[in-house]
Amino acid sequence: MTGVAVILVVISAFAHASWNLLAKRSTTPELANWWMATSGAVIMLPVAVVILLLNAPPAIGWVFIAGTIGLHIMYYFTLGRAYRYGDLSIVYPVARGLGLTLIPIFGITLLGESMTLMAGVGAAFILTGIITVGLNAHSPEGLRRPITKILRDKGVLFALATGVLIGSYSVLDKRGVAHVTPVLYMFFLTAGGALGSLALIHRNYSRVQFKAEMQMHWKPIVAGGLLQFLAYVLVLSALRLSSVSYVGPFRELAIGIGVVLGALVLKERVTRGRALGAASVVLGALIIALAP
Repeated sequence: MTGVAVILVVISAFAHASWNLLAKRSTTPELANWWMATSGAVIMLPVAVVILLLNAPPAIGWVFIAGTIGLHIMYYFTLGRAYRYGDLSIVYPVARGLGLTLIPIFGITLLGESMTLMAGVGAAFILTGIITVGLNAHSPEGLRRPITKILRDKGVLFALATGVLIGSYSVLDKRGVAHVTPVLYMFFLTAGGALGSLALIHRNYSRVQFKAEMQMHWKPIVAGGLLQFLAYVLVLSALRLSSVSYVGPFRELAIGIGVVLGALVLKERVTRGRALGAASVVLGALIIALAP
């Protein structure tokens, strides 16, 4: 990775962990996440209009925009449900860790990128970390918990689904930003994802609940929306400079930040096994990012 790409992704990691913290602190994380995406799109609308007038994307660019909107609609839904049922210090490492594992695999098979033995070792650390975090989701018995119990944990299940979507849209977006500028790409991704996911989450919440969420938490919602937009614009910019097989893993430094925030700010119970699992994910991310 280039030095500029590293700086972009490090800043993105802090922004990403921060907006996830704000979403988790809400009494209704699904609504908070939706309002964040919507507010970010509204705030960035004037900038997007100017860019669209000056540098409209080609036809192929709109294909990638449509594809990423579809994937992000599902992502917003599964992420919101994961936070509804699980702790930040569980959901964040599992979702991001699985996505990280899949990104190099998809990059190799779909984009023709290469992955060294060192990067493979990093992926092994990540998988170990994901399993450890999941096994330590609710009790110190950790590794003695059978896999059937883990798979019945709704927070873990939705986090795993989120991870698959992260791997999928990351590879798609690597191609997409070759045709569309990052800010405009992110605007359509956010606006389209928010509109599309509205039909899904509206089934579970009334208009009164939507209104109450914004009235009670508008400050963290606006802050989260800007952080959400910033986090992925920086990653999209980094994708123009480096391969997705390296940018994707390196941005998972945010996992360690997420676990620390969960423990210090939300006062979540972080067992030794959960902490070791998250550390393994971060170590794996660093190994992949530094691999030749």
